[in-house]
Amino acid sequence: MGSFFQIGSGSPIDARAGFPIGVYIFGVILVAALVGGIWFLTKHILDYKKSDAYIQKQLERITTQKDVKKFSETHRLTQDMSILLWDICKTMKLPNINYLIKQPESIAASFKEYYYKIKEQNISPEDLNLFFELNFTLEKISAATKSLLSTKQFPLESIVFYLTHESEQFPFYVKANDSHFLALEIPKFMYDNPRLKPPLLERLRFITKAQNGMTYHFTSRAMRYQTNPDGKIHLIIKHSEDLVNQAHRNSKREFLDTECLFSPAHLVHTLENEKKNKHNSEEDFVVRPKEYEGRITNISSGGCCIKTTLPIKEKQYLSLRVPSLELHEHIIGIIRKTRKLVDNTYNLHIQFLKISLDSKNRINTIAFKYEI
Repeated sequence: MGSFFQIGSGSPIDARAGFPIGVYIFGVILVAALVGGIWFLTKHILDYKKSDAYIQKQLERITTQKDVKKFSETHRLTQDMSILLWDICKTMKLPNINYLIKQPESIAASFKEYYYKIKEQNISPEDLNLFFELNFTLEKISAATKSLLSTKQFPLESIVFYLTHESEQFPFYVKANDSHFLALEIPKFMYDNPRLKPPLLERLRFITKAQNGMTYHFTSRAMRYQTNPDGKIHLIIKHSEDLVNQAHRNSKREFLDTECLFSPAHLVHTLENEKKNKHNSEEDFVVRPKEYEGRITNISSGGCCIKTTLPIKEKQYLSLRVPSLELHEHIIGIIRKTRKLVDNTYNLHIQFLKISLDSKNRINTIAFKYEI
């Protein structure tokens, strides 16, 4: 009986032999050409977006709301910060913020000008605090994209703070900076005091502040001392490339040396406070009337460092007033660290627990060096 359907004739080898191999090779070549073309085009686009011409083109274009959205998503800004950033970019007609972020001086100038505009509008303390938070957030983002890489970048007459083993800070001034070393002018009283004189051949700790306001820590080995004809003492140190920026800080900090008044404070232990387990009401702390004098060496809206002759233990509460900075309210803080210095004084590292928005804004105004 014959078959109704004939599936095929001949062997599989015969079928392969009949396949047009030229078509197969052409297909492979075509796919390779497409892949190669896509790769070449993609590389060309990426290279162009990194070119000076493309960057300059972006910096000549005013920031759009879409640019701000991209920037906010990339750097995880809060919704409030994103809204404020768009208002700043729109008001100040800033170039594309995604590229302007690499020019911290331009951003700082624009933010300063915007600050004076909003001050004239009697902005609320909450909105002003948000402005300072956004300002410092952009400083940190900028620092991450454009960091100091070496002490060779230090300009002449810039200040470098020397940290003793007790973390006491002394300002040195950059007087020479060549390819081999850095010359720092140090106070003569330190050179004459064996306890304060930085030891040679040891790695010393330093802090400096870049032009964009960010603080950097670094270490360097002391090589020698030299006395200039004018009697100034220079400490010669090796260049360092281990600069670490302190972008993890939550508040902008300012170094200074000004008088302050502080008093002991204690926490009111009530059942309500224990249930809340937080210190955010006016009744939480009681301030004792007696005030002691000290000096603030640095301050931010989140805390400060006080130099005093009193050996106050850690984890103690205190109230702080700084009349010279027009900070008249009793700011409540806790001593996180106490360090004894070589001159038998103490550095109290304080974290603020209760501080008004007005005082925060006042401190930020000082830290950003804005006129009141």
